[in-house]
Amino acid sequence: MARAEWGASQLASEQWVVHTDWMRRTGGEEEKRIRMSDGLGVAVAVAMDIGFIVRHPLFLITFILAIPAWIIAFAAQCAAEAKYGESIPLTRTVDRTPVVKYLWYSIWIQLACIIHLFLAVTNDALAIHRFQLAIVLAIAEVFAVYGTEFIFSTEGALIAVGVGWLLLAMVDLVWILYLTSEEDSLFYRLLTSGGNGGLSGYSRRRADSSAGFAGEPVMPRQNGTYNYNMGYAPAATDNTPVKQPSLRGNYDSAPATSVEVNHKAKAMYAYAASPDDPNEISFAKGETLDVIDNTGKWWQVRNAAGQAGIAPSNYLSML
Repeated sequence: MARAEWGASQLASEQWVVHTDWMRRTGGEEEKRIRMSDGLGVAVAVAMDIGFIVRHPLFLITFILAIPAWIIAFAAQCAAEAKYGESIPLTRTVDRTPVVKYLWYSIWIQLACIIHLFLAVTNDALAIHRFQLAIVLAIAEVFAVYGTEFIFSTEGALIAVGVGWLLLAMVDLVWILYLTSEEDSLFYRLLTSGGNGGLSGYSRRRADSSAGFAGEPVMPRQNGTYNYNMGYAPAATDNTPVKQPSLRGNYDSAPATSVEVNHKAKAMYAYAASPDDPNEISFAKGETLDVIDNTGKWWQVRNAAGQAGIAPSNYLSML
């Protein structure tokens, strides 16, 4: 029994190394997922990719505005309290109302929203967190509008408070519109007219995030233990995880003309299909592809020649 447990522990350690070596073929941009099990559950570690923000015009511009605006609002609130706040005698207790009142609460709510949204976008988990973010951002928007009234003050520090919150109010409104818009809505098309940066579509469900790379199911238990080798080549022969063709199907087996196409995507980078996976499709930079299914990390696409296959989503930008 002890020997079997030691062997399982060694195998788990080898799988940790195997998974951390992933992204060899994709040049370091594909999401890493590290799976391990200790008999109580499966832990998944996801690598952040700042490229999702850099390639997404909407988030690039709004984060460039939001972060300095928050700093301006916070610094101005501190300056206003220091300059215009009432002096508190040390010998007695005096009721004192902060100059900016409720904005001390909302400034931290706003910071939490910015950090939460940043993490959700860089981990390509926006589809999972968007409703929660939209609700909290709506609360932050109310406080931000309240903070803009200081822009009409005659004092410099208070004017800076109003300017900071005015910028935050505009950014919050854009984020709320984006997060609450469905993919087929006019607002979503307008806000993603410059591309979506390779982010997965909202149609992805929570199950896809808890599953493995490219939506593969969690490794099942066999005889009371997890099968660590499912979907991967033996560690002694190959340290690169391989995809399971059976999970995605053979796209060449069905006529391409029978598949309904709802979206198109433009290739941001050239991609060469792996010779080990007949389901992958190659494409050149700038090529326009028909998107058959944009669920998960690997999308089902079709090129102009009618060839269908799968392609990594972070190489594509929805049109």
